[in-house]
Amino acid sequence: MTNRKMKDDEAQPDAPIPPHSLHHYIDDESQVTSFATLPTETPLAISYNGVSHAVMMVTPQDIEDFIYGFSFSERIIRSGSEIHDINIEQKDDALIANVQLANRAQARLSLTKRHLAGRTGCGICGTESLEHAIPTFEPLPYIDTLSNGSILKLRESLRQWQSLGHISGAIHAAMLVNEQGEILLCREDIGRHNALDKTLGTAIRGKALAPTQALLVTSRCSIELVQKAVLSGVATLITLGTPTSLAVNTAIEANLNLVHLPRQDAPRFFNRASR
Repeated sequence: MTNRKMKDDEAQPDAPIPPHSLHHYIDDESQVTSFATLPTETPLAISYNGVSHAVMMVTPQDIEDFIYGFSFSERIIRSGSEIHDINIEQKDDALIANVQLANRAQARLSLTKRHLAGRTGCGICGTESLEHAIPTFEPLPYIDTLSNGSILKLRESLRQWQSLGHISGAIHAAMLVNEQGEILLCREDIGRHNALDKTLGTAIRGKALAPTQALLVTSRCSIELVQKAVLSGVATLITLGTPTSLAVNTAIEANLNLVHLPRQDAPRFFNRASR
């Protein structure tokens, strides 16, 4: 594994939809027409081996990274090698991704679809649906969290990685951090879950994930972010926003280091991994 830092210009070519666009607005007080740069929100339809699976609303950048991370978080793939090809097309203002899976991943996907068949029309209902939404994880092995100094150092460096967020705001970022508190890569999206999936997808493609690393997200921490971190095997999740109680309880059960980094105060350790 390498700790080489990865900048945004190393990402794969994107679909031809810009991540931002200009929109005019009128200031009611002055009656002046001005322009604002807003983030783009694009439907992404994902099909696996010719079968439609999901439509996600995403920022149209680093789409292949997102597909790898989303497929991993959905437990469709277990490694990057289980995706053989991705073909992305644009239709009007939407993106269509056709993903070719390895046979073992296709078999895994087919089993999952059978388990979720009872969800139609009733949201999350039934034992199987609840088990899928809130699964039980094997506890992660003990790995100590980053030092306070390394965590605090992130405050000084994280903003320089947020290239999309600087332009428009309203963009979440997720970053992979090494043991010394250095940011290795960053991906951004309008959705905090999407941003984390993009970061995980980038790392999975580059075989760059290690348990001793940390994941940093610039949003509040919901249970889904904890679940993604645990599935990735990374032992520490740092969030700039407050975690929910369910996120904390899940982190405790999974032995995940969960740290809230407020804007000014010292880091708050909602869970430290136990031996």
